[in-house]
Amino acid sequence: MKKYHLLLMVLLLSFLPLNNIAKAAQEDFRVIGYYSEGLFDEPIENLQMDKLTHIMYAFLIPQIDGSLVPIEKPEHLRQIVSFAHENGVKVFIALGGWSYQNMPVAQIFETVTADETSRSNFIDHIMTFVQDYDLDGVELDWEYPTVDSQSYYEALVVELSARLDEENKELSAALNGAWSSTEGPEVSKLVTPQCLEAFSFINVMCYDTNNADHSPLWFTDTSISYWLNRGMKPEQIVVGIPLYARPSWAQYRHLVAADSNNAYRDFAAANEKITLDSYYNGLNTITEKTAIALRRAGGVMLFDVNEDTNDEYSAVGQIQAVINNAQKLGAEKFARKVLIFLDERPLVFAPKDDMGDAFIDENDRTMLPLRKPLQMIGAEVVYDAATGVITIIKDKTTVIVTIGSDVIMVNGEMVKEQGQAIVKDGRCYIPARAVFAAFGYQLDWHDVSKSLYLQKSIGE
Repeated sequence: MKKYHLLLMVLLLSFLPLNNIAKAAQEDFRVIGYYSEGLFDEPIENLQMDKLTHIMYAFLIPQIDGSLVPIEKPEHLRQIVSFAHENGVKVFIALGGWSYQNMPVAQIFETVTADETSRSNFIDHIMTFVQDYDLDGVELDWEYPTVDSQSYYEALVVELSARLDEENKELSAALNGAWSSTEGPEVSKLVTPQCLEAFSFINVMCYDTNNADHSPLWFTDTSISYWLNRGMKPEQIVVGIPLYARPSWAQYRHLVAADSNNAYRDFAAANEKITLDSYYNGLNTITEKTAIALRRAGGVMLFDVNEDTNDEYSAVGQIQAVINNAQKLGAEKFARKVLIFLDERPLVFAPKDDMGDAFIDENDRTMLPLRKPLQMIGAEVVYDAATGVITIIKDKTTVIVTIGSDVIMVNGEMVKEQGQAIVKDGRCYIPARAVFAAFGYQLDWHDVSKSLYLQKSIGE
């Protein structure tokens, strides 16, 4: 018989302090989609404007003389602005990017901002562009200032922000993520307090750490902490989420088209449809990151929104579902909500189902509603209210749980829990680990997002 006592462990994990937690589901929570002009040819109607708050139209390229490279599809941009404004969505122009015609755009920025006259001319051109296209702001994507150009960067930010403010428009910036709450890339340290004060918000690029660990949860969490420690307010920090994979550069929508199960995973092995191994963010990770942003930051950003699907596997749609849930719960309850994933799929406890919801008890233990997850794995659940005994049967395994007891029986063998099953609001709740381990499930807890994964063990 399996030694279940070796698996015993209550999900006793304390929450982060509720300070530094942004107002959950705040009305100004941003859902931002980058829209790369030259990379896609998707119908504008495919943009889910009802679920977005901002579009970052990329990229507007500066020229050394202070003028701007004409965008490729001017009428396309006008149509997007019209469609966006009809839906209450703001449109920013993303200024810069990594390279243009094999030349680093940073070199152009350095030249055009090096003196006051050329910088002023450059800002005039930017403002004319913003006005001509009825834009709501500018996203500065200077990748990256150096020690020598730091003062030019600051001058551009401060002066451009002032000009935009005169027109009731905003300036944001694309900035790097960080690997710790106190240490970020050298280029991030060059962004001065004066710059941060001038930005309405920042889009933090929490991706491209490497191929196999492309955009992990911990990177999102430490990046938020870093910019909080730099003085940004929670509501000014927007968490970047990639919709592309590394090292294949496959788009999320194409990975899902190859296999719909890929929507819930973060890895897809190379096959006849996918040329290289692909590491990315699937819907479960996107759900976790959105929850983190709702608790600690002010929004999420997708790069690039055209790489999303327009069906049940939509990343934007899943983000909206998390926001809707947060709005129903309110800030305090959502800050302590546990996300449950069963066999790679989100396990949703909808109010209409009247089956309870996972919660953290007064001892900081994760308590899971008994009936729904066990029924989802095909177990029969019988509750005797008179004795407080719950009998759970699946295949050749029988588990007996008694309300108020810290001992369960697994095929007649006693297994001691570090928590007790309880009845709350007429529903039975259990510490999850030992019960699900008895049925061959592994449990994985993500403290950073307060998420519990229940996954059938291989070979079971």
